[in-house]
Amino acid sequence: MSKKIRMDDIAQMAGVSKSTVSRALQDSDQVSERTKTKIRKLAYEHNYRLTSSVWEWRQDSVPNITLVLPTGRVHTERFSSPFKMEMVGAIADELTDRGYNTLLTKYPLAQDDAIQALLSAGPSEGLIIFGQLRSHHRLRAIAREIPNLVVWGGIVPDLNYCAVGTDNRRGGELATMHLLKLGRKRVAFFGDTSALETKLRYQGYKDAHKKLGHTVDSALLVETPYNQLSAYTQLQTRLEAGINFDAIFASSDVIAMSLMRGLSEAGISVPEDVSIVGYDDVSAAKLFGPPLTTIHQSIHQASAILVDSLLKLTAGEQVSSTLLPAELIVRESCGSKLKSDS
Repeated sequence: MSKKIRMDDIAQMAGVSKSTVSRALQDSDQVSERTKTKIRKLAYEHNYRLTSSVWEWRQDSVPNITLVLPTGRVHTERFSSPFKMEMVGAIADELTDRGYNTLLTKYPLAQDDAIQALLSAGPSEGLIIFGQLRSHHRLRAIAREIPNLVVWGGIVPDLNYCAVGTDNRRGGELATMHLLKLGRKRVAFFGDTSALETKLRYQGYKDAHKKLGHTVDSALLVETPYNQLSAYTQLQTRLEAGINFDAIFASSDVIAMSLMRGLSEAGISVPEDVSIVGYDDVSAAKLFGPPLTTIHQSIHQASAILVDSLLKLTAGEQVSSTLLPAELIVRESCGSKLKSDS
């Protein structure tokens, strides 16, 4: 069994006094930010934690994992969406089953002090960051300072951190190809393509058009953030402008459901006039009217892999990113005669 590292050992590795280590771990103003970051990084690398009660190093308390809900530069996002809440609950359940507490925090990753803020969020052995938003490149910098880090999101070649996510590009292709094969000619895409996951879904949307010999119309790309009101407003704007479409691939179920409501209010029938496919397969998707065709993301499988990957990192093991398969779930909102709810 390896030797338990004490505060004296951390002080020696950092080249500072024991009192400086103590002050750094308590976020004291008497210690420079550079030294704090160095000491906190050593803490993560050696899998030690600070107890929440007295903020001192111990080995006998229940360990914590921090679950981070990233935002933009300001705290404007609201995490009430079904998919996020279902995933947060599933991750917390996984951690509980393995003897860990969950610390939940929300922070704009793009801010300059993100690394300090994440390290100061609480006594934790590692981080699970839920989503990349527009901060993929910022996450690369964070990962260089915080080694025990796993991210839920899109997977691309230049990752320097472990990510777990559905094959977003393939999911976008499956959704769009299904609509085109149903005979739909003008498929609109609603989503925020500055976010990595949505960008990959839009690439899949373009892949489907190319494979089936269709031209992508840039007028059918509707940029909208991940919230119901924005999608609803953008739909009204497009309808008032007379932009024609006979199908929609929405980058999330939340957006899809909002659009279905907006179309209904405008006297446009789903799926007779407009077919719709969403993304996520939240619990409410099958209960919506009409039930929503969508790309399934396995929340429980993803949560288990996220936790497994992080715990391997904290144990000093090497881990690779995990790309989960995308699955099209066909229901009534697309107008297909083939129904499935597997």
